[in-house]
Amino acid sequence: MENDKVLQPLEILKEPMALGEVFAASGIFKDIKTAAQAVVKILAGKELGLTPIESMNSLYIVNDKIAVLAATIAARIKKSGKYDYKINKLDETECSITFLAINGEVKELGISTFTVKDAAKAGIVNKDNWKNYPRNMLFARAISNGARWYCPDSLSSFHSVEELEEAPRVEKVISIETTGEVVENGAA
Repeated sequence: MENDKVLQPLEILKEPMALGEVFAASGIFKDIKTAAQAVVKILAGKELGLTPIESMNSLYIVNDKIAVLAATIAARIKKSGKYDYKINKLDETECSITFLAINGEVKELGISTFTVKDAAKAGIVNKDNWKNYPRNMLFARAISNGARWYCPDSLSSFHSVEELEEAPRVEKVISIETTGEVVENGAA
């Protein structure tokens, strides 16, 4: 009976592990280097209601974290049945999105606006994506901020790919091993 409790979690991982090996071996998904990373993407996607292929195409490993594409955040909001959004303005300098609750009647939850001035203040406008695709980047920031503020259950706790790509990478990691010893950057 005790062994059954141990085998059950292993059975649950059997399919994702098999898929992870195939996805990693394919070489198609450049952000994954191992089957384990593919499995993490598949399991994270499952939490969002995504199929394994959707997970591989919509989730990315960015700065050692799982991130979701802004388009996937937008799709999750639309598919939720609880929320919706409408774009008020989208041009080269600003994106403004109204977030709505749908519960028998439509109720405005709030507005998320992100501007080039906001991006400049954050120090991110000089990056290639901002120079080449400002509308897309403004939408990504407005939709991910609004989802976090007004319908966080549609996003779970994920950040958008665009946000994490812009975030500074943390180089120093401190953890406490099971022995109680403090370890920096994984070296004892």
